[in-house]
Amino acid sequence: MGTRDRVGRFPRDEAWGLISSVAQRLWPALLGVTFLPTIFFLPAFFLLHGAARWVTVGAVAISGPWIVALITIVMSGASDLFMGLESEGDTADVLRSLRHDGWKLANGIKIRGNQDIDHLVVGPAGLLVVETKWSRHRWPLGKDSEPFMRDRLSDAVDQLLRNREDVITQFGKVINGAPVRPVCVVWSPEDSAGDDPWVDFDGALVVRGPALRSWLRTLTDVALDERGIDRVWQEVTLHYALRDKNDRSRSYRPRRTIIRVAVDWFLAPFLGFVLAFYGLVAVVRLHQSWLDIAGPLVFTAVGVAVRRVAFLRRVAVGWIVGSVGSVLILLAFVIRDVVR
Repeated sequence: MGTRDRVGRFPRDEAWGLISSVAQRLWPALLGVTFLPTIFFLPAFFLLHGAARWVTVGAVAISGPWIVALITIVMSGASDLFMGLESEGDTADVLRSLRHDGWKLANGIKIRGNQDIDHLVVGPAGLLVVETKWSRHRWPLGKDSEPFMRDRLSDAVDQLLRNREDVITQFGKVINGAPVRPVCVVWSPEDSAGDDPWVDFDGALVVRGPALRSWLRTLTDVALDERGIDRVWQEVTLHYALRDKNDRSRSYRPRRTIIRVAVDWFLAPFLGFVLAFYGLVAVVRLHQSWLDIAGPLVFTAVGVAVRRVAFLRRVAVGWIVGSVGSVLILLAFVIRDVVR
């Protein structure tokens, strides 16, 4: 419940929805952009030799997809949503560090409809209902900020206070009067080091993201003992499980984080490809003709077998591509020698 995968699931859905919409409307242009680096660097492939040629091939192969990804994210307006999600992840990382002091963290818990609470923390000092907000503009914790940012912060605090009331209503029987603190954590690229690290704002505490860890250290009072924490957490866990079951019954599947997408669709397959490539290079360097033929076939078979292991499936895909690619290259050389 405290992992990053549970952070910001609904904003994540919105971000991927925007990206999908742009991709569907502009797919011919994006497809052209994918192959644009290949067209641009094609002369270099014939002019360069040795390692420089293959470095160019690698750079071209990766440039097209990443250019398309950048264009799609910027044109869809999803960049702000992704920055907000990253800020939620940063807040969750800080809150997760409290587990050594007996605190427990739940991310993305839903109580009222599909409205989720960014973070719910249960610990010795009571409960923290935490809302995370990100903006490219400076938050009004000091003198220098845009006037409209005060309205935006006020809206965020109103939402936070409603979430606090929902938590009290849902878990009031097991809280036993322990304090339920509403905390709004705000992040911004603006330099706000001169602002107050945290302030009271319309009934809630607003904390600058970089100062969150310092504020948490001030929570020294004890409102719940270990048994009280376990009692509250048991109810939170039960509620979490029921809402997850309800989501599954409606066939709802949360979208992956952008980091998970990068790992699953690029880094893991690329790792498999590189491992297969260097493994086959090592086989070739043994200078055994039968190994030159059997090696890629055995490597391909190993990749197919490893695909059955769930957490290695993406790596296996890259491994298979590298192995099959080696087989095709080998066949090309054989055909060339036969033709000659």
